[in-house]
This record gives sequence, structure tokens and C-alpha cells, in this order.
Amino acid sequence: MSDSILSELYQVVSEYFHYPNEKSRDYKRNRSETTRKYGIITSVLLIIIIASIPIYKYLIISGYKFTRRYQILKPLSSKLNHYIHHEHQPNCSEATWKQRFQTRAANALKHAIFKLLQRAPTIFQIVFWTAFLSILSLLEINHGDLIYLAKRLGRVSANCLPALLFLTLRPSPLPNTLYLTLLPIHKWLSRLIIVQAVIHTAIYCGYYATRKGWKKALKTENLYGWAALLGFLIIIVTSISRVRTNWFKFFYFNHYVCAWIIVICLQFHVRPVKFTIYTAINILILAYQIYYRLHLTKTTPYLTDVRRIDVSPNLSLIEFPNSLIANPAQKPGSHIRLTNYSPNFIIRIYKQLIPNYHPYTVVSLPHDNFQRLIIRKSTFEFRNNQKYLISGSYDPHLLFIGSRNSPNEKFSISKLTVNAKRILVVIGGSAISFALPILRVMNYHGIPIKILWVIKDFRDVIILKYFEGFIHGDDFEIFITGDDMIEEERKLKNKQSVQSSFLKRASIHSLPKDSDLENNLSELTPLLEDVISDESETNSLSSENRVENVDLGVDDTEEDSDLDADCTIHTLFRPSLSASPSFYDEDEEDEEEEEEEIEPVEFDGNHLGIGPELQEVISRKSSINEPFVPYFSQSFSNQSKSWVQQYRDTVKLLNIEHKIYKGRPKLNQKYYRWCINEGFTQCTGPVEDQDHNLVCCRDLPINKVVQEDINAEKIWVISAGPRGLVDNVKLWASEYGLKFHEEAFYS
Repeated sequence: MSDSILSELYQVVSEYFHYPNEKSRDYKRNRSETTRKYGIITSVLLIIIIASIPIYKYLIISGYKFTRRYQILKPLSSKLNHYIHHEHQPNCSEATWKQRFQTRAANALKHAIFKLLQRAPTIFQIVFWTAFLSILSLLEINHGDLIYLAKRLGRVSANCLPALLFLTLRPSPLPNTLYLTLLPIHKWLSRLIIVQAVIHTAIYCGYYATRKGWKKALKTENLYGWAALLGFLIIIVTSISRVRTNWFKFFYFNHYVCAWIIVICLQFHVRPVKFTIYTAINILILAYQIYYRLHLTKTTPYLTDVRRIDVSPNLSLIEFPNSLIANPAQKPGSHIRLTNYSPNFIIRIYKQLIPNYHPYTVVSLPHDNFQRLIIRKSTFEFRNNQKYLISGSYDPHLLFIGSRNSPNEKFSISKLTVNAKRILVVIGGSAISFALPILRVMNYHGIPIKILWVIKDFRDVIILKYFEGFIHGDDFEIFITGDDMIEEERKLKNKQSVQSSFLKRASIHSLPKDSDLENNLSELTPLLEDVISDESETNSLSSENRVENVDLGVDDTEEDSDLDADCTIHTLFRPSLSASPSFYDEDEEDEEEEEEEIEPVEFDGNHLGIGPELQEVISRKSSINEPFVPYFSQSFSNQSKSWVQQYRDTVKLLNIEHKIYKGRPKLNQKYYRWCINEGFTQCTGPVEDQDHNLVCCRDLPINKVVQEDINAEKIWVISAGPRGLVDNVKLWASEYGLKFHEEAFYS
């Protein structure tokens, strides 16, 4: 059945599309005029679309009341939760096959809906640009004339090139638009244009093959076309995610070189209508990029200008003088682009033509004594006593922060205007560099702010001690997804554990008489190396991006039952840093305890007098995270002991010892309630109220705000960090009707 349908469809298409039998003078004139007309229409429509991008973003932000009426995730999630978390649902052992099927199907459907909504912007880009290019290419093609179609495909794709290059301008000339937000448009439009160029070439190849005119394919004008096509193909191949990630410099080099090749070759290939005006625009955009980059770039005059401080195995703090910023920022959260300064003049010219600079968010404000960066250690290594090229800065486009600062005046935080009542910031990893300047501005203007910071390694918390002056404990909730043991110590412990298991399994009776147990064990050690290398592989940057994420709890029906047990759970298990045996204390530890192994203990709630209802709550995966306390032992190395001690000193200094939790945060009604009421989120057990009475933290009086804030008029959710985290936060904010801002350097 399917084969017959496909054959019929092929027959219809093959009968409609055809090559012309002859090309008269009138035929050529009409084809050229039609091609030229749609080339102009393409250019005009692209100008309108690009100019409307800021208007579209403004309407999305200001028209949230309208868009809230069409939310689909919360009602769907509520219905699906009925099957997943129904309070009368029997245990798995008692559930019927129908109930099990419903639960699994509801879980799968809920997961699919989440993924679909996360990919919605990409799907929209693909559908919109496919429809846009297809309509312009298929209208008025002389009843399926393939030469008409080939000419149109080539002309439409060529006329899109100025728009593609315009979308990459730094900074973007569009008002209130960060150039980084335009990169997805640039990416998908360019990919579809390349598809059109390939189809354009394939149609002409078919024509040459059927008309036996391959010599025409090698004409000088067509050779320029082959060169442009090769440039397009190199760009699309090197833009594949895996290639771009693993060979980024190779991708970047090809991207810029091929852009110049394509621009020049199209000037000589496109005909009969001259392409000169478009070529001039393309060259002007590329040349302006080079000029503006030179204008914004400064060289560190002294080797000691840039100072690196290793804070943890993952993060470094970079400091340099204010004078190295050519364009001082007007808003918090700006970023610079930075690369090594080479003593070779030719290499420096190359870096200006093909600017493989690295973007970093500036943690400081322009009026600080020096500028700071928080960077994740990677293949690009900062070194002391080395010169750098620093380009920028580039302001973020924060719709909730305005600035009356003038570029010719000294920056003043008092001249910033904040159009927000409350801000929730959710970040991962080194994106703390974007949250800290926002925190400073909000604290200065008295705007309540809460920062949820998700990290893998607890040692990264140490970076906060360098910003002691403006960090308050109530502003932070830190979630650590990694182990509570130093990574190096865990690997050593695992290696020793594997060696021990090999020793136990290797029976002396099973070995040859002339064998040596130690020698046989050494033959097995390559297996141990494989275990360690596998663990190292999972700790790559991409792996960290996966664990630095948040869980979503849209319309979570378990939440209310969890609330009743929060205070009790945290009272039972709340750690005390001052008396925790998990920390190293040289005076209190006994040497005999060094050799003791901590065995897992089964927890029985009855031993603590906990009733069955609370045991049921504890047995479920609660939306409240348990406090994080790093594991520590006398057998650890001095370096590991130092890490834990620095962590301990930092959290005490900043008064955040009870704001650090294990695992990922779960965005649900609790955080939404904080956004509209400034209530509690993570429970920390009993606290004192204003009358010095001990009450549960969730029973403290809620400071309700005015009605306009409950409707999320001026409540913002901000996210930065790994793509998965940003996508999840964006989805959660949109379904709860909160305004959202994303800060990301990926495309």
C-alpha cells in the first residue's frame, strides 16, 4: 500500500516538474525578470522580519497576560499526575496491569511533552524558515519548470546572505537585542539556505546530464559557483555539534574563511542580474566587524596585569585593571571576549581577521577597583605573567534594568533603574559570575532576590569568599549534585576497593604453583586503570553540564503532603558544622578511628519514634533536599583536608552553612510561592519568629505583595549555565506565568 502511494506521488511530481525543451529569448527574459522580482521580495521581507525581532520580543514580554491563557503544561501535567501520583493508587505489588500501563504511559507522555516544549523554539525556527524559503522558491516557476526553480533557489539563497551576516554583528544594531540571542536564527536560516544551494546545484547537474552539456558546468562563472558550494558544505559539516565541540578552532577558522570565499565567489557566479550591491553590503558587514573589534580591543601592557587565582580544581578567579576595558559597561552582567596576545605580528593579524576569542562574564561592576572573571578551567588556560587581548565590554539586554549612566561619566549603581519586584535566579556552574553582579544591584535597590546555584563539586563554593561584602545567607540556596567525598579520594578508595575484591577472589589454590600472588595482581591492574579512566570520562565538561540541572515539578500533587514532614525531617537530620564528625578536627580525631570503615546502616523510623505516615513521606523522593556535609577522614591527603577546611571556613564566614543541599533543586509550587509571596523554599527546620518562639520555618508569616505582583507583573526568573538547566527553568517560568530572561553563550 505504501509503495503504491509513493509511486503515485513520484509520478505526480515527475509530471509537474520538467526541464524546458527550448530557451527562447522571451523565455530567458521572463525567467530573469521573475527571478529578479523574487530576489527583491526576499530582501524586503528579510529586512521586515529582522526589524520586527525587537518588537516581537517586547510583545512576548509585555503580553504575558495574554499568553498565560494558552498554557498547556500545567493542566496536562495535572491530569497525568492523576495516574502517576493518585493517592488511592495501590502499591506496585498490588497494582493491576491496567494501572501499571496507565502509570508508565502517563510518565512517558509527560516526559515527551516536557521535551517537546523545550524544543519548541527550535521547531518554530525550522518550520518558519522552511515555509518562508519554500514559498519564495516555488511561486511562479512556469508550471514546474526546473530551470525556473533552480534559478530561484540560487537567487533566494544568495539574497539571504546579507541578513545572515547582519545577525552575527557584535554588538547587534537592533535595539534591546543581545547578539547572542540572534545566533539560533543565523544557524537555522543558514542551514536551510545551504540545502537550497545544494538543490540548486543538483537540478543543474540533472539538466547537464540529460542535455549532454557537462562542458557548461565547467564554465568560469560556474566554477565560482562550485567554489561557493564547497564553502557552504564545509560550513555545514564543521557546524555539526560534535565536530564543533571537539574541533572548535577548526570550525571557527573554516567558518570565517569560507564566509569570505562565498561572498567573493557569488559576485562572479550570480547572473544575469548583477549581484554587486549585495556583495558590497556583505563585504561592508565583514569589514565593519574587523574594525569594531580593533576599536574595542586592548592589549595588556604589562605581564602582571592579568592575575589568576586557583580557587578550586574547577574554577579560577581572574583579575585585571579597569583600564583594560575599552568600552565600560552600563549594566551589570556584561561580558568581554579574550584571547592570548602573541608576539608574532602575523598571528595577531590572523586573530583579528578570525577572532577565536573566548567570552567571559564580568563579575565586577565598572566602578570597582579592578575587574574580575570567574572561569571554568578548560583547554584555554590562563597563566600569570602573560599578555592578553581583551575586547569589550558588551552589555546584556536586561529588560528589568535600565541605566542613566553615560559612557563619558563614571559608572554609578544609583543611576540604575530596576523594574522588578522580585527576582529568582537559577544558575549552574561558572554562571555564578552572571548572578553576582545582579545580586549586588538588587540588594542596593532593596529588591528581594534568591539565587539557586547548582554545582557538581562542593569545593566550588569557596569562590564566594572573594565576594564576602555583598553576599547574604538568605539570598542563596546551593545544590551540590556530586559526592560528599573529595573526588580524588573517592577514586583512590574505589581503586583500593577493587584491588581488595581481586585479592579476595584470587584463591591461592587456583593459582599455578610457581605463581606469585603479587605478580598476578599486577597483571590485573590494567583493569583498575580502565575503571579510573572510565570515571574520568564521566567527569568531562559535558557530563558536568548534565548533572548541573534542575528537576521540574509543574503542578506536583505530592508537594502538600511533603510540606507536613519538612520540619520534622530537617530537625532529625539537620547537621551542625561545628560538631559534625564529617569534618576534620586534628584535636578531636582519634588515630584508631582512621582505620575504621563506615558501613551503611539501614534506617528504621520506629527507632526514632517516627510514625508510619512520616516514614512513608521519608521513603518517597521528597521535594526537599537533605543538607550537604562533605565526608572527611583522617586518611585523606593534606590537600583534601585543606579543601574541606576552606569550604568550612567559607560557609561559616558567609553564614550559608544551612543553605547548602544535596542533589538538584526541584522547581515547583514552593519557588512559585516565594516569587509571589516571598515565603520559604527549602526548609531548614525550626527557627525563631519575631517573638523568639521556636516555630517551623514554613509557619513564619508570609509577606504578601500587592495584587499586580501575584499576577507576575514585575516578577522575573533569570537563568544561565548549561543548556539543559536553562531550558528547564524557561519551561517552568513560562508555565507559571513568570517573566524570563536567559543568558547563554551557546548557539
